[in-house]
Amino acid sequence: MVKEVSKSSVIVYIKKAEEFYAIALEALENKRYDAATFNATQAVILANDALCINFLGRRPSKDHREAVNLHLQVGKQIADTSKRQTVISIFDERSESGYTERMIKPFEARKSVIQAKQFIEWAKEKIG
Repeated sequence: MVKEVSKSSVIVYIKKAEEFYAIALEALENKRYDAATFNATQAVILANDALCINFLGRRPSKDHREAVNLHLQVGKQIADTSKRQTVISIFDERSESGYTERMIKPFEARKSVIQAKQFIEWAKEKIG
């Protein structure tokens, strides 16, 4: 269920996103590819939450479909849906890295970490 959230908490979500990104980057440098990917996906989720809070005053609950739907609502509002696919795919990446027996490959982890950095910067730019 979508949660109403005060817009004053946007900065907290951005700071958390940046913190998880920093951990992802450190894990990548230390060849901990599953941890890098998992933390990168968490960074994107938090940055998306900040975006949704800023523009809609709401954030998704644990339901991934809510995160995608709210992101699409924001995208329509700001006339920018360029990061839609990132939000759609991030939950699969999170599951693969954290909840399956498959080990993440180095190139996959690098892609996730780069994607997280780009998403956070994009979200910050849109939030202003």
